Amino acid sequence: MKTVAIIGAGPGLGLSLAKTFGRHGYRIALVSRTQVKLDQYAEQLNQMGIEARGFAADILSGT
Repeated sequence: MKTVAIIGAGPGLGLSLAKTFGRHGYRIALVSRTQVKLDQYAEQLNQMGIEARGFAADILSGT
């Protein structure tokens, strides 16, 4: 199965992209700074039958 990573995932464009790719058989990796929000988005996607997981990271900090 293919995976798509969405960097800077949020409730608008990021979640929309996740749904679109998920419906086409992709696993979804959501990346942004806030794990709590990522968990909420991943749960929404999982309830739709889309395999998704969130990963908290600040891509500007280098850590």
